[in-house]
This record gives sequence, C-alpha cells and structure tokens, in this order.
Amino acid sequence: KVTPNSISLLIVTVNWVDPKGRDRFGQATRYMDSLPIGAPVTVSIKPSVMKLPAKTTSPLIMAGLGTGLAPFRAFVQERAWQKQQGMEIGPVLLYMGSRHQREEYLYGEEWEAYRDAGIITLLGRAFSRDQKEKIYIQDRMRESLTEIRQDYLEKEGTFYLCGPTWPVPDVTNVLEEAVVVQGGVDGKKRDGMKEIERLKEEGRYVLEVY
Repeated sequence: KVTPNSISLLIVTVNWVDPKGRDRFGQATRYMDSLPIGAPVTVSIKPSVMKLPAKTTSPLIMAGLGTGLAPFRAFVQERAWQKQQGMEIGPVLLYMGSRHQREEYLYGEEWEAYRDAGIITLLGRAFSRDQKEKIYIQDRMRESLTEIRQDYLEKEGTFYLCGPTWPVPDVTNVLEEAVVVQGGVDGKKRDGMKEIERLKEEGRYVLEVY
C-alpha cells in the first residue's frame, strides 16, 4: 500500500580478493550495479513466506542480517501506514546485524526515524566488528529477553528471521530461553524446543534464510 507502483531492492555488491590477489565479483550484483538509471530489467518473482499477521496489533519480532533486512523495511512501512490511517498497531522489535556500522548500516536513518516516531519500539543493532569483542544479533536479542518474552509469548507475536543460515541455531536458542523464562513466570515448566516447534506450525516462527 505504501509504494503500489514501485519495487525496492536491497542489494549489496559482492566483491573479494582471491588467494592469488585477483579481484573477484559477484556476477548478479556487479551486473545490477553497472546498469544506468532507467534501464529495463527482466526479473522473476517468487512467493515469500514473509507475511504480516492479520491483526495490526500483533507484535512483530524481526531479525535481519545484511540484505535480510529487506522484507522488514516493507513490514515497518506498512505498520507506519496503518498508524497513519488511525489503526492501532502492536509493538515492533527490530534486530539487525552486520559487520561495520560505517559500511553496512542499511536503512539506518530510516530505522531511527521510525523508532523516534514510535513505530519501532525496540531497535537492537549488532555490528560484530566495530569493537574488540564481537557482538552478534543473538547477543542483542538476549539483552532484551524480557521484551521478547512479553511481546512474543504473552502478547502472541510473530518472530521472523531473514538472512544467512548460520545464526539460526543461536537465535532459536534465545527464543527457547524466553520460553523457559516465561514458564517460570507462569509457574509452568515449558520445553523450549517443543514450544518453538509449535509456534512454527502456527506460523509464528518464520524463517527465510539462504
């Protein structure tokens, strides 16, 4: 609804130096980077598992690494639009991870503006190489375990992870910890792994990884 006549792509150009000292480039991203403004491009569109909950008040807990932030920009834009239309919206927790803030703070100013406007209620930023001790997205999530527990479990929110596959076990462990803590609050013993599997079946634990 926000941009019905245009599509935004989040692309990071892939380049590296091989063991022989030669510059190497990703074919697709180099091609896109070389296109002049206005050039036509042929694309294929595949359906995504990333879909907003039916209720605007359902909390969103989103974790994106690198270009995995792309769908969450659309989610936050939609929630901002819903609020402008006078709808009540639920909490929005956004966790983002990259190596360096200076080079990879993708949509950083937008996220901060949405936070200041009260659309994003928690912005957890993990720049793993900007300090001596590496900080990853799961570390930022663990720091705000109370908010995750409340919005994901008590308020029946939906969790989304988009990006590379490697953080999936660590991020899932944090959610399992939240389940165990919630069990202590409720006075009921809970199995973190089984609960996450149940949430997955309900469509409240959504992964789009590559």
